[in-house]
Amino acid sequence: MAFLRLITALCLSVISISPSIAQGLPQETIQKELTMIDDKVVLGRIEKVSLPNITALNNIGIPAKIDTGADSTSIHAENIKITATDSIFNGLEGKALLDAIAVEFDALTSTKLRDREDKTDIMVSFDLIHPYSGDTIAVTLPLFRLAMIKSRGEGHLARPVVELSLQIAGKTVLTEVNLTDRTRFSYPILIGKTFLQDTAWVNAGYDYLQEQDTALIIGRKERALINDISLETSVSFTNRYSILHALNIKVDEKAKQVSFTLEGDNKQHKKMTVPLVKMLKFSNAQRPLVYIPVQLGSIDDNAFNKPILVYLRDRSKNSSQLRLGTEALNQNFIVDLGNTYLTERPIALFSSVSGDKTSFIMSPKEQITIDGITVNAKPSAIIKTPLLKVSHISEDKKDTGRMVNYALTDINNDVHTLEKPIKRKIRVGDDVRPIVVSEITLPSSLLIKDIALKAMSANDNDPSRFDVTPNLVHGSLLINTRTTNLIHNHAALKAGYIEQAQVAGLSFPVKLDTGADVSSMHATDIKAFVKDDKKWVSFTYTNASNVKKTLTKEVIDEMRIKGRVGEKSNVRLVVNMQVTLGSIEKEIAVNLRDRSRFKYSMILGKNFLNNDIIVSSDQQFMLTSNASL
Repeated sequence: MAFLRLITALCLSVISISPSIAQGLPQETIQKELTMIDDKVVLGRIEKVSLPNITALNNIGIPAKIDTGADSTSIHAENIKITATDSIFNGLEGKALLDAIAVEFDALTSTKLRDREDKTDIMVSFDLIHPYSGDTIAVTLPLFRLAMIKSRGEGHLARPVVELSLQIAGKTVLTEVNLTDRTRFSYPILIGKTFLQDTAWVNAGYDYLQEQDTALIIGRKERALINDISLETSVSFTNRYSILHALNIKVDEKAKQVSFTLEGDNKQHKKMTVPLVKMLKFSNAQRPLVYIPVQLGSIDDNAFNKPILVYLRDRSKNSSQLRLGTEALNQNFIVDLGNTYLTERPIALFSSVSGDKTSFIMSPKEQITIDGITVNAKPSAIIKTPLLKVSHISEDKKDTGRMVNYALTDINNDVHTLEKPIKRKIRVGDDVRPIVVSEITLPSSLLIKDIALKAMSANDNDPSRFDVTPNLVHGSLLINTRTTNLIHNHAALKAGYIEQAQVAGLSFPVKLDTGADVSSMHATDIKAFVKDDKKWVSFTYTNASNVKKTLTKEVIDEMRIKGRVGEKSNVRLVVNMQVTLGSIEKEIAVNLRDRSRFKYSMILGKNFLNNDIIVSSDQQFMLTSNASL
């Protein structure tokens, strides 16, 4: 009974609602709470977008970043051309015409462009790219206005803005969309407040939240078909992109095509030519990224049959020809870690089993308490016995039997020394691992389990880690890659896109930016120096009330920030800062930059918002009060 109560609690925890709401409600009602709040849809940080009024794209879900920090929505467009009927623009084209329109209509400070009654006097033609076929889709629309984007240098960049209907999670909004080159960014569409206002909340702790209920349950190993070629298929919980085994790869970047030989698990070969999406850069090579049609399961049994984004490389030395990365898993699947070849029978939807009391749901990144010590945890299908990796192991023979002493490093890098009787030993390759009995604390339950111990390598600087195996639980171990820390998930707090934060003894308004991976803080007089063989930095923070404070912090990282088209990328130093927002207090990584040109001196990105806050693009100061100290 205790275990059943545990599983029930874990299944409820995945949907991130308060216990008071969860009690007494059926599972379908609880699931709705995840994706709808106050009659507004809740979106993840990445979602699929369709363009219902463009025939070639109306049934295609295009991945898009959902960004509460962006005022505007943008889409990747090519061959953008402006035409104007007014004689004052005769002889002008390209950037010169765009700049002349900006001056004539005072685009930086007025709404004259947007307010003109007949917008057919200035038209925009552009090409959208079909993500699967690579075909160009010609579109011509009236110029709605110009977006004057602050450049990282001086001045502004003018971008044409049109009105397009965009649809996410069944919500269709006719919204302003600026047209730009987004080839340097991960996603071709950025959804900003022009779509989000009055429509959606954003939960930065999830990717593809809206795809979760319809996800298909697959095993850790499957067989896929690509053009009738059978491939052994595996999964990765750490790599973003999927990999497809390919030989004789030839890239024609000018024609935007890739030709290659597909080799299956039975050594069958098939030559293929597909559109090139882009080249992925690795430390020692570049790999072509392409869409490939993948089938899992029989068509008669609700099979999966969709294009998947993969990069091509020779995987002759690997046991699987297709490895599914987190991008493909997030969009389409939940992985049953303890089973294989599930798609050889009718495929189950996640929504049909998420309320099953025998299912244990976890993410690839968790924190689990073992013998009162909280450590990082991850799922593993490679080993059979749950494994605790520790920083030190030694054995000792006593009157009561053989004992093992080991040092366990927790999530705060504090070291704990334990001694336990050795129950037995197992051999894994060249390793002989002692087995001990441990208490594993999970919400609403305590498990008593045999776990194996292994010393971490000398080059591994991470804290101790617990590898969770399918036999840790009685039922199915389901891996949901869309989020982190599902086991201890809790009710996320509703917050406005502007809130009041306390940082370094100061209180000031900050912007909650779901589009940013790492938070950023205003800093001037940035001076790096070396202290005790470590890199440090001193900098000055100034808030809107002109209160200054000089801080000195150890540099924990350096970030290279992508520039817009025509701008160079730049490097920012990263430090740890303690940030408090209402009842939430975290030490997070913050990159330093001069934000004097921006209204808000700090943005809080995913590394602060993750799992704790759902952001509104409509309201401010929902979680805190606007009162600078």
